[in-house]
Amino acid sequence: MSAVTSLGVVLALSLSGFVQGLTGFGFGLVSVALLPLVLGLKDALVVVAFLNVVVCAATFVATWREFRWRDARGLVLGSCIGVPIGFWGLVHLDAGLLLRALGVLLCVYSGIELVFGERSPVKIPAGLGFPIGIVSGGIGGALNVGGPPAIAYTYSQPWTNGQVVAVLQVVFGVSAVLRAVLVGTSELIRPGLVRVSLVGVVPLLLATVAGGWFLGRVPREFLKRAVFGFLFLMGFKYMLFP
Repeated sequence: MSAVTSLGVVLALSLSGFVQGLTGFGFGLVSVALLPLVLGLKDALVVVAFLNVVVCAATFVATWREFRWRDARGLVLGSCIGVPIGFWGLVHLDAGLLLRALGVLLCVYSGIELVFGERSPVKIPAGLGFPIGIVSGGIGGALNVGGPPAIAYTYSQPWTNGQVVAVLQVVFGVSAVLRAVLVGTSELIRPGLVRVSLVGVVPLLLATVAGGWFLGRVPREFLKRAVFGFLFLMGFKYMLFP
């Protein structure tokens, strides 16, 4: 892997971490939108698979006291089924087809957020956590953008913000560990990807901290709309030019 490519990966990861710290969400979405510009899609998903574990663990540290297993159980168990199914698609499907699918999902997710983001979430019955976990895990296993179904579910529950964040980090963290294990036992992993992932850890964490420092100094709703607007444009690009 060339120095220019490695630099591009580190910059993409740093920007994704900064957005995560600044807005409280978005590392997976932003990194998956940016990294295919400097890596192939499958290589990009390998890098994100490892670093998502770091991001989830770092975020969970701040909210672990509010975590309750009964809140996360359905989503976690469903994700454990969905991730391997989605990962099978990542390994066996054409990269161009996967990029177009990524573009569609980015446009759908960001479009829904841009149009309906300020409205109250639709109430989703608590008993649907398991099937939603399967869907979220399946999309996450294939393209690492399975967060929105789980986010929609958690934010519709009568939980505190801390409970929501804690549950999401466990759900995403378990999914990330499963993806990392599957990647590690597949033919997708290459030594260069491991090295650039390790190099990117420190800039990623520093950027996340920097984003958190700016949190509250910039209007959050403006930031959310800017991020989702960017993701919509990236999705449109991948749909037309995979």
